[in-house]
Amino acid sequence: MNVLLIIFDGLADRPAPELDGRTPLEAARTPNLDRLAAEGMNGLFHPKSPGYPLGSPLALHLMFGYAEEEFPDRGPLLAAARGLPVAEGEVVLAARFAAVAREGDRLRLLQRFIRDEEAACGALAETIAEYQGEGLRFRYVYSGRGDGILYVAGGASFQVTDTDPLGLDLPVLRALPRAEASDPALAQRTADALNAYLAWAHARLGSHPLAQERSRAGALPINFLITKWAGPKPSYEPFARRWGLRPASLPDEEVVSGLMLELGFHVEHADDHEPEADLRRRLARAGELLAEGFEFVHLHSKYPDPMSHDNEPLRVRDAIEALDRGMEHYWRELAGDPELITVLTTDHTTPSVWAHHPRGQFSDQHSGEPVPIAIRGGNLRVDGVREFGERAAAAGGLGHLRGADFMPVLLNAAERTNMYEMRPTPQRRLYRPRPEDVQPFTLPD
Repeated sequence: MNVLLIIFDGLADRPAPELDGRTPLEAARTPNLDRLAAEGMNGLFHPKSPGYPLGSPLALHLMFGYAEEEFPDRGPLLAAARGLPVAEGEVVLAARFAAVAREGDRLRLLQRFIRDEEAACGALAETIAEYQGEGLRFRYVYSGRGDGILYVAGGASFQVTDTDPLGLDLPVLRALPRAEASDPALAQRTADALNAYLAWAHARLGSHPLAQERSRAGALPINFLITKWAGPKPSYEPFARRWGLRPASLPDEEVVSGLMLELGFHVEHADDHEPEADLRRRLARAGELLAEGFEFVHLHSKYPDPMSHDNEPLRVRDAIEALDRGMEHYWRELAGDPELITVLTTDHTTPSVWAHHPRGQFSDQHSGEPVPIAIRGGNLRVDGVREFGERAAAAGGLGHLRGADFMPVLLNAAERTNMYEMRPTPQRRLYRPRPEDVQPFTLPD
């Protein structure tokens, strides 16, 4: 059997007072999602452990059976998504233009996102493109919408902290060696060199003719790079080799696209800014990919995550209802396939309700509650759950799964597992090996 994995990004939530103490998923009218839950097995899922807020790429990395220490971080994954190669030994960071103001010896963030300033950002990027310090070489590549990739070559450590404080309530942060750095001295040298580069870049950006022009016009400055997510060149065992399934992905987020490319997925992009139409299009293409011979199709919708980050539970509910309408295509075109296992879940909880955080005000944060998961198809032990929701799923037959459980449970549902004690190949594989993976016994001449 084949597997269709449907992920609605940030779908799980917390109860909202304006929804009578229900989560947006519980409050939404979702007959199609509820039907999938009613025809399948349900449970709660966390890619790491309850209480740990994860972002999408790490959550998917763990779901697909890779150890946390193998995660290269987002910097290299963003480079992959943007078609920017990473050489062996290079360290890669995400580096975004920002507006800052000096307060004593510190820098206060005025704006973390610089949008719709392509000409200015492109010209400024050229002035800070090359730098050397502490024996390390820095190279900045601008990639649009205020964002870019910072490469560090010459033997740098990726085990340094972020300078982006993820909000305006803290000053720009100093890069430091991480506590777990395998080579503390190298990590310190890298952090020192990074801080020196950022100070140099700040001075260059502030003295650029554009800086005076913007000041005269009363516009915010573009005068700093905030950095985060340092990592090395990724080195993944391909998903197909690890799990025996030919994979394809329809991602809806740049960093997720980068992860899937590094895992060896066939990746296609679709773009629609309306949840219902977006999901219908992705489901239609997923069906075509399955018909073309792909055995594991990952469909990733970014909704309702943006509404949750804006702390607007009513809009989250409405987005979920739009997704549910989009799921009508699944029931019409895909659900009847007896060779298809369908998994519906999300990668993390994105609360649209935070104590002391105003509605309609953006928050970067996720939270660590487990999320609902439903698996439909094949010869499963269908349980008594009748709706798809955070609290309803707790009564399901899957119980509480974690990241290491995810792929074995899916392979088992798809009847693709090999008895774990069997050793038909030198490397233990849970899936049944294909003929080309085994070596037949041969008789001597």
